[in-house]
Amino acid sequence: MTGSVADAWSGASYERIAETFAPIHDRVVAALEIGPGARVLDVACGTGGVALRAARAGADVVGIDISADQLAKARRAAGSEGLAIQFDEGDCQQLPYADAAFDAVVSAFGAIFAPDHERTAAELARVCRPVGRLVLTAWPADEWTQVHARAGRTSIEDADAREWSKEEHVRALLGDAFELELQTGNWRVEAGSEEELWELASSSMPPLRAWLAGLDDAARARAERVYLEALAPGVLEREYLLVLGTRR
Repeated sequence: MTGSVADAWSGASYERIAETFAPIHDRVVAALEIGPGARVLDVACGTGGVALRAARAGADVVGIDISADQLAKARRAAGSEGLAIQFDEGDCQQLPYADAAFDAVVSAFGAIFAPDHERTAAELARVCRPVGRLVLTAWPADEWTQVHARAGRTSIEDADAREWSKEEHVRALLGDAFELELQTGNWRVEAGSEEELWELASSSMPPLRAWLAGLDDAARARAERVYLEALAPGVLEREYLLVLGTRR
């Protein structure tokens, strides 16, 4: 990954939006079906929402992310709970781990943003042991993505990531290596007003924050009006895809 990509995922207060993913992170860890001592890899772990939960369940956890900034927050969170989690800086397209090194591999809204889907999928499969578990979540194209477009934000990376929400794409990438089951879920975040919710989104969603930082004052004001209208009355709700896999 280039430094600019890592930079785009740094700086934001991602831990704030990650807190709203708590029910999803709980669901993901439950789906891993891990026991004490299981080796778990959290790919594109961000501030550690999944890694922390897996460690609390007794797993031996490794988290990897391209953002040193987010990893620092994950390490602090683990340290505050006395959890011995290994956090590594690295690229999910080239994982620095041995073949079949993990009993379970997970990525919550993370690995989907890597540009090379085939290489990423191959790496997820490579490090997962036979009969091991894979859990991955992805966002589809929806009203929120249309809001981005109306605001003038058209990101190739986001468009590519949404391909992971399509069953035929997921099966083409992972079906040879995993027995797959696809499920859906809903994420909902509420705030006291659209202004409060916009403050959360614009400061804690890393790609959105990075895009806004590159706009001039007039363009940012126009974008903000579009987002505020969409976020009234302080609610953002999205469906997501949950991919469950068992390594062949």
